[in-house]
Amino acid sequence: MIRPHFLRPWDDAPAILLSCPGPLRRQHAAVLPIAQLALPQCLLGSEAQLLAFVAAQPELATRLFFLPLPEIFGAPASMAALAAACGTEGAGRLVHLRFGGTRSARVLKEARNALVLAEHHRAPPITASRHPFASGLVVPPTIRRILSLQPGQAIPTVLGGHRPQVTVLKGDVAAADLLGPKLPEGDGLDLVSLAEFRTNAWAAGPLRQASTHMQAARDAAAKDRAPFVLVPWNLDDFGSAVPALVARTLRLQRQDQPAVRLVIMPFNYPGQTGLIRRLIRQLRQSIENPAAVLPQLFLGRLTSLAALPGLRRLARVAWVDGNDPEHDWTMRRLDAAGFAPVLLAAGDPPRPGTIQIAADDQLTIAAETRFGLLHYHAQLPSLRSLRALLPLTREMAREKRSAAARARRKA
Repeated sequence: MIRPHFLRPWDDAPAILLSCPGPLRRQHAAVLPIAQLALPQCLLGSEAQLLAFVAAQPELATRLFFLPLPEIFGAPASMAALAAACGTEGAGRLVHLRFGGTRSARVLKEARNALVLAEHHRAPPITASRHPFASGLVVPPTIRRILSLQPGQAIPTVLGGHRPQVTVLKGDVAAADLLGPKLPEGDGLDLVSLAEFRTNAWAAGPLRQASTHMQAARDAAAKDRAPFVLVPWNLDDFGSAVPALVARTLRLQRQDQPAVRLVIMPFNYPGQTGLIRRLIRQLRQSIENPAAVLPQLFLGRLTSLAALPGLRRLARVAWVDGNDPEHDWTMRRLDAAGFAPVLLAAGDPPRPGTIQIAADDQLTIAAETRFGLLHYHAQLPSLRSLRALLPLTREMAREKRSAAARARRKA
């Protein structure tokens, strides 16, 4: 049997167990064969990284299982039940791969644990609590290996001081599930305005009701040619500048004549933080006429790649927060999915070929988190940079749509 290079130290693993953060209500069992797995965000974040990893390792499919909550297993009886559910004789040689950021790391007791990491903490918090995992640069001691989704990451230390073994995953995992056989176009695009947002409905999985505000927004966009633009928002990045970016963009453009329409794309959503509700409260307090504005601001996510064409018809350009520790992977993912990502560049020089605009305004973000109060330096496009970004976005959207129309005619 051909084994992936990253499995060579664990060549005897009878089953490989995958997990990532997210609302527990989305799954119906404590152990799922990977073929039964459905995750509510398959475009961005740790859920998309897990699904792309699975697509990149087809030879492992029969040995892959998903654990919504790996830490519940530990007692001998529960480990025996886990082994039986995976069709193995014992639990001692199991491998657990945890997707998601360092602060969301979880381990499976009695298994061999690794963290599959896409984030790069270029700028840890300027002040942090005494919690051992508050900085984002430390992981639990039983995580012995890091599987890196991108070279050049800042590798965290293991609690206790030593550095884990690091293996860079070969190939472009960011595009693995996007380059396979095309799915028939179908449902799987969740869109809801901020005026319609309900936490329970969002956390439970794919939305059952379509937005009552989206069609009116599409009709208005067709008349004034103000394109929709995607704004990825990493909810596990406590220093995210996205809420401030949304508020600043709204202040810059007229409500009755917008230059762009925003579709915020939350990912790495644990379902317990209330960050989306907090954004809505902040906007209600900071913008004029929120009753008219919030129905025109949307949250979006992709619950099935079958809906990717529908998302591309809605928006072709994305603004990516350069403060986000996952922004490199997000840029590659969006590019592979057929979007034109624009990096709001903060800090390190971006990779060659990246379209960027300067995030040239400094701000300090205070975040009350499960690790205590954290403070971050962040960078946001100034009003001057945003004014340059708006016409650039409109031009890029026109070019993308024209290229897509030419491709359809050739086909």
